[in-house]
Parts: sequence; C-alpha cells; structure tokens
Amino acid sequence: MAVGCSPPSSEKDQALADVNGYSITVGEFERSYVDVLIRSGQNDTPAARYNHLNTLIEDQLWYEEALRRELDLDTSLALFIDLARKRALGGRYYELEFLEQLPQPTETEIRQAFARYKQPVVARHLFYGDELEANSAYARLQAGTSFIDEAQICFQTANFDTTAGWLGEVRYFQVDDAFAETAFSLATGSFSAPVRSRQGWHIIKIEDRISAPIITESEFQNRKAGIASLLRIRKRRLEGDRFVRTFMENRDVRIDPQGLRALDAALARIERRVSGSPITLDDDHDTPAPPLTSTTPLATFIMNETAQTFTAEDYFFWFSELPFREARSRPAASIGRAVRNEAFALAGADANLEEDAIVQRDVEYYTRTYLANSMRQLDTDSTLIDALQRSASIHIDSLLFDQIMVQ
Repeated sequence: MAVGCSPPSSEKDQALADVNGYSITVGEFERSYVDVLIRSGQNDTPAARYNHLNTLIEDQLWYEEALRRELDLDTSLALFIDLARKRALGGRYYELEFLEQLPQPTETEIRQAFARYKQPVVARHLFYGDELEANSAYARLQAGTSFIDEAQICFQTANFDTTAGWLGEVRYFQVDDAFAETAFSLATGSFSAPVRSRQGWHIIKIEDRISAPIITESEFQNRKAGIASLLRIRKRRLEGDRFVRTFMENRDVRIDPQGLRALDAALARIERRVSGSPITLDDDHDTPAPPLTSTTPLATFIMNETAQTFTAEDYFFWFSELPFREARSRPAASIGRAVRNEAFALAGADANLEEDAIVQRDVEYYTRTYLANSMRQLDTDSTLIDALQRSASIHIDSLLFDQIMVQ
C-alpha cells in the first residue's frame, strides 16, 4: 500500500504502532502524512515517513502527559476546538468536492513519471516575484533576446555572467511541482512561458538532458507503487491549487481599503510589540489609520449568492493559521487567505458535514495535536520527552510499516 492511494478501510484500521495501548492506525498515519506533504511542499522520502511516525508517537506521549496535568481544562482549548472544527469542515469539503473526484494516475502517466524520474534535465531559469515582469521578459525572449542576456537583467549581474540563472541538474521529484511538470515537458534548447511556482514566476530553459538510462520492466514494477504515490501527491497539489483558485474566483472577494489600512497599522503594532521596539501610533502614515475594532469590515465575499462581510474578528479567528510574514508584507493577500479558510468552512457547513465521521475524527486529531504541542513547548531541554519514552510501552509493526514505505 502506498501513501496517496485508498486502501480498504480494514487495512486503514490496522495498528501501525501501539503507544501505551493507543493505536496509531495506517489510516491516521496516511492521512496526517499526506497533509504534511501537501502543506509543507516537502518531498516524500523513507526518512520523512520514519520521522512522521516518530512525531505521531511523541504526540501521543505528550497528549497523555497533557491530560495528566489537566491542560484539557484550559479555556483556550475550547477556542481551539472551534477553530479545529471549522478547519476540518473546510478540509472535508475540499476532499469531497476535489480529492475524491481526482482519478488515480494511469499506467501511461506512471511510466512517463518513472522515465522522467530516471532522466534528470540540466536547466537554467529566470525568476521574478511579479507576473508582469515575467511576462515582459517572455515577450523579449520571443522577440529574439537571448536567454543569457535576459538573465543578466533578471539577476542584475555587475559583469556579464555566463552562469546567471544556472540551476544545473534538476530531478523530477526534487523540485516544485509546477516547475518540474513544465521543465520535463520542454524540448532540449527550448524555453517556457512564465510558470508559477510556490516561490514566484519562472521562465525555464532546458540546456541538456542526462543520457537516457536503460529502464527495465522489472525495475519499473519494483518502483511502480512508490512512483504512483509521488505522482498522486503532485496531482493533488497542482490540481488542488487550480480548484481553490476557481472556488475563490466564484466568491468575488473584495478587500475593504479602509479596513486593510487599519489592519496593516494594527499588525505593525503587533510586530513592534513582539520585537520589543517602541510602539507608536501610525508613524508610517501621513494621516492616522482608522481604528481597528472587532466589527471593522476587511472584505466582502459571496456565498450562496449572498454577500458576506468578513470582519477583523473573523480575520483574527484564523490568525494562527496565517503566515505572519505574509500578513506584514502583503496584508491584502493575508486577508484573502483567511477569507478562503472561512469560505471553505462555510461550504462544509452548508453541505451538512458537521456530523461527518471524518470531520469528527479530524477535530479529535487536531485537539490531540494541540495539547501535545502545548506540552512540547514546556520541554525546552528534551529531558521530559526522554523520560516519557523510557517509561512508555511502544510497539511498531515493522512489517506493516515496511509495506507503506516508498519502494
């Protein structure tokens, strides 16, 4: 069984590890691990799977210790559970409307992915943070500017540098998904239109391909399950991004300029407070920013053909899920991300998913993780977790775990 596939429920219920009588099932491992891969963008490797299982085991030990210390009675837990519920509703809606409709990779797609996996390309690229800049560069390339000359402009080289934009050998499953799919679809010597990755916008040129390897049928069959797993995770990311963009385009999100300015000023004050810098009001503005209250409108969006107002209170409800760096550098994008979370949660509620078994299981998982992390923060020198591990009864089903490792 490979992560990213859908094994029978009886197989998902098998205990992968037992921690003091609590079973970490194949299904729990699979679901949480794929979620980590999709959220982090990291590659699926045997080491990553081992590390994730160890994290789940540690989380259970921390959770048990949190219960012993009655951290579950803290009033902040109720607020987190509400967040976990809405997060689970949105996630389940996404699964039902997108993930479960996503077809398994075909035999042809798996063979193509395996061939690309075996044959790295040698690439050069231009990189931009702005789409307009990338489109302008692409137009110049199409008009005849050489790629290496354009690279001098892109990377602002002091002297002509033949290595500008040089990436060297690129492997199919070791780079951003969108970058890889574009790069490995290009003919040698050709360049791409601007492609959007998680980092920004790239124009990619393939300089060479490593000589084609001998691919045997037996090797393909040995690695088929693992390649299929990696390919499905890649499809989830790429197609999922498109699904989310379409979903949000239909929400017609409109940012409120006054609310945006008030939020930006409030976030600046939070940043100063955290950094220890003196807190002054609106020192970055010629005129004071409007006050930010819980009811300050930050945006509007459409749900079920009805306009919804997204307030500062709604934004800070999702604040722990938002990258603070983005909130400070791109507050409008941060509002958009929070609106996306709220819209998916509302869609899940509208679909009557409150009592869905997977939603309830996810809320329980998030709650356990929250309490585990609360305890983890108290163990600054790792002495407590070492003691918990020594006194715990832990058993890992090595044979079962080997079956879900990338082959």
